[in-house]
Amino acid sequence: MKPYCRKATFQDAITVAQNIREDDLQEVMGLGHSLAVIPFCVSVSEVAVAFCDSDGTVAGVAGVIPERPGVGQIWMLCTPVLSRKPITFVRGAKKWLAELQGYKLLWNLADARNDFHHKLLRMLGFKAIRKAYPPPYYLPYMEIVKLCA
Repeated sequence: MKPYCRKATFQDAITVAQNIREDDLQEVMGLGHSLAVIPFCVSVSEVAVAFCDSDGTVAGVAGVIPERPGVGQIWMLCTPVLSRKPITFVRGAKKWLAELQGYKLLWNLADARNDFHHKLLRMLGFKAIRKAYPPPYYLPYMEIVKLCA
C-alpha cells in the first residue's frame, strides 16, 4: 500500500496534537493558540484531510477554512512521520490542492523560523509575500499565498 490522503477525522487531529513536530508546535503557540486549535480547524474547515503513511500512520492534517467567496485560509500541521517521506507527502498534497474547488486564493501565516514548512510550501506553489508580526508574541511570520486556477 502507498501513502495516501483521506478525509480527516477528529481522531486524526488528536493524533497530530499528541505527536506534533516541534517546529509546528512553536508555530501554533507563537500565535497564542493551544493544541486544541487542531481539532477546531478540522471541524471548521470546508475541506480537511489527513495525510497517511502506507501503514496508516498519520503524517499530518491540513484543511481550508472558507473566509469569503473564492478565498480560503489554508493550514497544515504535521508529525515527525512527514520527515520520512516528504516527497510522497508533497505529491499527495499537490493532488489534493489540484482537486480543491471554488478557491481563487489560498493564504495563511507561517512561522518564519519553520524552514521545513517553507520548503514544503514552495514545493506546493505558495509564495511568501511579506513578513508579519502578529500578536500576542509578535514573532516573525510570513504571509503565504497561492493563486488557484
